[in-house]
Amino acid sequence: MGKLTGRVAIVTGGSRGIGKAISEKLAKEGARIVIAATTLDVAEEATGAINAAGGEAIAMQTDVTDFGSVKQTVEQTINTFGRVDILVNNAGGSARGKMSLFCDSEEETWRHVLDTNMMGVFYACRSVINHMQERGEGAIINIGSVAGMIGLASQVDYSASKGAVIAFTQALAKETASRGVRVNCVSPGPIKSDAIRDIPPEMRDNLAFRQLVDSTGLGDFGEPEDIANLVALLASDEGKFITGQNYAVCGLMNLGLNTPLAG
Repeated sequence: MGKLTGRVAIVTGGSRGIGKAISEKLAKEGARIVIAATTLDVAEEATGAINAAGGEAIAMQTDVTDFGSVKQTVEQTINTFGRVDILVNNAGGSARGKMSLFCDSEEETWRHVLDTNMMGVFYACRSVINHMQERGEGAIINIGSVAGMIGLASQVDYSASKGAVIAFTQALAKETASRGVRVNCVSPGPIKSDAIRDIPPEMRDNLAFRQLVDSTGLGDFGEPEDIANLVALLASDEGKFITGQNYAVCGLMNLGLNTPLAG
């Protein structure tokens, strides 16, 4: 038996990258998984892999920027499984192709990033919080970012949204601790993805890329499983005395300079 046997978990953005690793890890630990994702066919592919491996998972199309869509997913989960024990707010993203210095940025871009990263967390937590408090138990794990801790140039909107998630986590934890609901945050640094793995060797010699790798102090990026393992611990009874915390999973990146200034 896994440490999450019998529990029900909703993982937003749980069909790709870090979210997929989290869904798979929680399933291996015995949780029944609801993958809430924008693209249903991709989510169904992820749930199919979990079910084929002996787990139990279903997909629900969910737009985390739409409060009604999020509420419907939570209600459907409760109707299907009778409960929600774990909420992992993983859905999020940066401005990507529209990334720029703040002085060149556009309101539409800020709103997209803030709605996805910040409001999505608000909506999901608001949709489950009364259910968890009435039951007297629950674990919420929000996925922040090291960018929300130290700020990243050209990612002012993203840094602000993830900083808000960290502060939100701490404040909500203070409201819910006495009611049996724990709320924590995990803040990844550079994590390997298919896009990173596909970068040609000549581009890996790019100065900016090398600086990002070097910032971790470990000479490499992290794996999605590094995030998933910590999320599983925080969701389980092994983390029963942990709430209101933010865990940076980024090597040394959040600590500033990691090279000697002299010598």
